[in-house]
Amino acid sequence: MVEPGYDETIGFVARAMKNFDLANLRLVNPIARIEGRAKMRAGHAQEVLENAERFRSLSEAVADQDLTVGTTSQRARSQYRVLRRPASPRDLAEQLKKASGSVALVFGREGTGLTNQELALCDMTVTIPSSPNYPTLNLSHAAAIIFCELFNTLENDSSDELAPQSVKTIMVNFLEKSARLAGINAEETSLALRAFKNMLGRSALRVREASLLAGVLRNITIALSDARLTSRPDQRAENLLVPQNLVRHLPQV
Repeated sequence: MVEPGYDETIGFVARAMKNFDLANLRLVNPIARIEGRAKMRAGHAQEVLENAERFRSLSEAVADQDLTVGTTSQRARSQYRVLRRPASPRDLAEQLKKASGSVALVFGREGTGLTNQELALCDMTVTIPSSPNYPTLNLSHAAAIIFCELFNTLENDSSDELAPQSVKTIMVNFLEKSARLAGINAEETSLALRAFKNMLGRSALRVREASLLAGVLRNITIALSDARLTSRPDQRAENLLVPQNLVRHLPQV
């Protein structure tokens, strides 16, 4: 939860977490306090409040997560706005049902939600379908709906390992380097990278799939680098590091 402003909100969310077997509550710069009113609203979820962790920034709070999902009540109005292209809770659950890995659900402020900068830190976004006349739900109600959908779908179905964030970062780095070597301008590259990150998030990529994609992107980068006849060996694409557990999956050049 990013900057929750009301004690009751934290309590209600903690209670919803307990209802659906969730326990790891993280608070980013909370304005509210975990005291009387929060504890009263939490009911029998006191341990969720007691074990809540505090962080100074969202980036710090999700740094160890394999997949970060931001919540929003807004859908992108333009195809050129790639920051917000949310899935429904059911779609999210379907994507995650055969994945094992750490997933963070990020909820914004009660009044204003998450900023675009905060959404940019997320791999994907999720929104709850609701009436266009009044689409914004109470934060704790929205949390309960999402938790319920995930619980019902994921309870007995978890097998394939999610690709860790470090692997997705490698793929993004390869794509960025390839774009630079190909002479694509910075603005188009930035937009493409954001769209690529969104795609990686929505796909709930598995380790094997990520390894194959990383290998293809690596080979493209190497080919472009060789074509440019890079003179400095330390700048060649071959020297970009890939985790050893992925090397066996990478196609040979």
